[in-house]
Amino acid sequence: MNELLTQTKSGEHDTFIRWTLNERVQHWILAISFILLVITGFALRYPDAWWVRPFTGIEWRFNLRGTIHRVAGGVFLTLGIYHIIWAMVTKRGRLLLKALKPRLKDYHDLRQNILYFFGKIKHSPRFEHFSYMEKIEYLALIWGAVIMGVTGLMLWFEELTLSIFPKWVIDLVTVIHFYEAWLATLAILVWHFYYVIFNPDVYPLNTSMIDGKITEKEMREEHFLEWQQLQKSFNQDNS
Repeated sequence: MNELLTQTKSGEHDTFIRWTLNERVQHWILAISFILLVITGFALRYPDAWWVRPFTGIEWRFNLRGTIHRVAGGVFLTLGIYHIIWAMVTKRGRLLLKALKPRLKDYHDLRQNILYFFGKIKHSPRFEHFSYMEKIEYLALIWGAVIMGVTGLMLWFEELTLSIFPKWVIDLVTVIHFYEAWLATLAILVWHFYYVIFNPDVYPLNTSMIDGKITEKEMREEHFLEWQQLQKSFNQDNS
């Protein structure tokens, strides 16, 4: 029996609950805080950009930018701590972490996908609950969150940082924070947005992070091995 999915009915077709309400709330808190961090962070680096105008002209507006950035950063870090505890303490969290663990199959799936894209083989790889792409995205999120969190705190508490480290460390941290922000932003715009919006298979929007559901057709196409396992379990339960 698959403990990561709940099978339901939507009209005449089967649907599956892929994301719980808790996970969807985590996702949207992450998304909103990330967007606010990007806008208010780049507003400091690019003060003449057209989209920075709401924060310029009056001193309190620019001070508001800094306040929003720090509040969003605090929410981002708090969510990260909550997610770690949730993933370690809850059964659901532990199951998802186990499913996200990189395996040798992910390497073979990546290799097979490259061959498929270049027309060397006829069939794309078949995935379980998470594809290698989703695992890479999750690991990249963890990496980025750690880098941005540590460097962000060092910049937030600059006086404390300077009391411990020489000035060049702050300069280095500023550069790392800036370029990691660009890397994270491009990853979302190019990678994540493609898979949840512009991918022809889900366009105009993958709604699973809104209602938590995935259709049986989507299961067969995107997570065939998991769908196959579910069918075997269903047949065994009804035999």
